[in-house]
Amino acid sequence: MPTLRLCLSLSGGASLGAYHAGASAALLIALEHLRDERALDVRLDGVGGASAGALVGLMTAFAALEGVDGCEVMQEAWVERVSLDTLLRRGSRGPLSLEDVRRELPGLLEEARRTSEGQNHPLVLHVALTGLRGLTYEIHGLRREEPIQGVSYADWKDFRLEPNAGVRQLLEPEGSSPLETALASASHPGAFAPRVLDRRGDRPAYEAQGLSNLPRSAWLWYTDGGLVQHEPIGRLLSSARAVDGAENDAQRLTLMVHPRSKEPSDAEEWSHREHAATWLEGLSRGLAVVSEQPLYDDLRKVERDNARLAWAEQLASALEHGLDDGVREALCALVRDVDDDRRRQRGGAKDELPEHPPADAPLGELLRRTLAEIGGLTGKTHEAVDLISPLLVSERTGRRVSDLLAGELIGDFGGFLDRELRASDFALGYESTLCWVRDGLGRCGLPDEAAVGAAEAVERRRPISWEDSRRGEMKERNLPWRARLGLARFLARVARSVLR
Repeated sequence: MPTLRLCLSLSGGASLGAYHAGASAALLIALEHLRDERALDVRLDGVGGASAGALVGLMTAFAALEGVDGCEVMQEAWVERVSLDTLLRRGSRGPLSLEDVRRELPGLLEEARRTSEGQNHPLVLHVALTGLRGLTYEIHGLRREEPIQGVSYADWKDFRLEPNAGVRQLLEPEGSSPLETALASASHPGAFAPRVLDRRGDRPAYEAQGLSNLPRSAWLWYTDGGLVQHEPIGRLLSSARAVDGAENDAQRLTLMVHPRSKEPSDAEEWSHREHAATWLEGLSRGLAVVSEQPLYDDLRKVERDNARLAWAEQLASALEHGLDDGVREALCALVRDVDDDRRRQRGGAKDELPEHPPADAPLGELLRRTLAEIGGLTGKTHEAVDLISPLLVSERTGRRVSDLLAGELIGDFGGFLDRELRASDFALGYESTLCWVRDGLGRCGLPDEAAVGAAEAVERRRPISWEDSRRGEMKERNLPWRARLGLARFLARVARSVLR
C-alpha cells in the first residue's frame, strides 16, 4: 500500500523555469531518499505544467521514472544550457527559438547519471496548451431554444509514462510526442513562434468534452500554455486519477510550485497617489498580476470543492436513514436525466461519465450520487494542496519576496541574459523546497525520522548555495555588460521579426 501519493503542478514563467527546476530537483532528492533509504512507497501520480513548467515537468517525470540524478540534469539544462546564445538561433520564425533545446534535451536525458531504481509506478504527464484556432462547444439553457456557441482556447494533452521506458517514450509519436507538446506549451509569444501539433489521435477525447469542430486535418497551432491556464491544477488532478488505482488509504497531496507568490506589502507604491509610475513598471507589475491571480483562484476552487464534498456527505448522512423505497425510483430517474443532459452537452460522448446506477443500488449510494451530480462533484475527491514558493524563504529569512527572484527582469526573460541570474533562481527554488520538506513533509503522515532524513538528504546534496548566488535585488540598470549586450541582440532580433 502506498504511503504518500503526490501530484506536482508547475506554473509558467519563461526563464523562471530555473526556479521550477531547482524546486523540482530538491523534491526528487527527497522522494528518492524516502523510497531508497526509508523503504517507503512514495510516488508521483501526476506531473502537470504550463509554459516553462511543462518542460521542467517533463524532465521531472523522466527523472522520477528512470531514477536518474534529476538535480544534475536540471542544473545542467536550466543554469548552464538555456542561455540567450542557445535561444538566438538563426533562421528562426521568431526572435528566439527552442530548436536547440529540442535537439539537445534528449541527449542530456539519455546520458544522465542513474542514482536509484526510480519509482516502479506509471505517472501522467499533463501539458497545458493555448490553442490559436479555438474549438467550439454548445452552452445550453441560456436562450429559450437554441444553444449559444462558446469558444475554448484552453487545450491540453495527457501522456501516461511508464517506468524504465527510456527517452524514446518522450519522443514518440512524431508530431505529438511529450517533448513536442511541452515545447509548444513553452513557446511564449513574447519571444517564440507558435508550434504545430498533430491531434488526429485525440479526436475521441475532444468529442468526449463536447468540442465539435476539430478540423479534418487535426493539426493545430499552439502558443504558451500559461496564457490561459497558468497553474493547471484542476485538469492535472483529473488526469492523475487514471493511474490512481483502487488504493485509497494513502496520504495524498498536490504540490503547486509557483515562483511569483507575492504579497501586497511588496507593492506599497501602488497605493500611493504620488507614485510616478513608469510604463516599464506598469508592464512588469501587470505581468506579475496576470500570472498571480490564477494561482489563488485555483486554490479557492479546491477549497470550495472540499467544502462542498463535506457538506454533501453531511446531508447524505442526515437523510439516508429517513428514506424509504418509495424514493428509489425517483432518485434513479433523476440521476439518469442528469447523466443524459451531460451527455447531450458533450455531443453524445460517454467517456469520463459513470454508468447509470442499478435500480437496486443502496439508497444511501443513490442519494450521494444524486447530490454529486447536481453539485458538480462527480469524480471529485477531497484534495490536500500545498504551495512551494519564495514565500517560504521570505518567512524563514525575513527578506521581501520582491528581493528574492532574479529572473523577473524584462517580462521574465531576464534569466536568459545571465547565468548568475539563472543560478540564483535555481538555488532559490531548491531552497524553497528545502523549507517545505523541513516543515511540510512531516504533516503528510510520514514517520518523523523519515521527514527529517529527507530534509538532511536535500541539504546534503545542495548543488548551489542560495546565499552565495542570490541576485534577487538586481535591476535592469545593474545588469553586467555581457547581459546588456545580449539584451541588445535580442531587441535587434525583435525589430527584424517585426519588420520581416
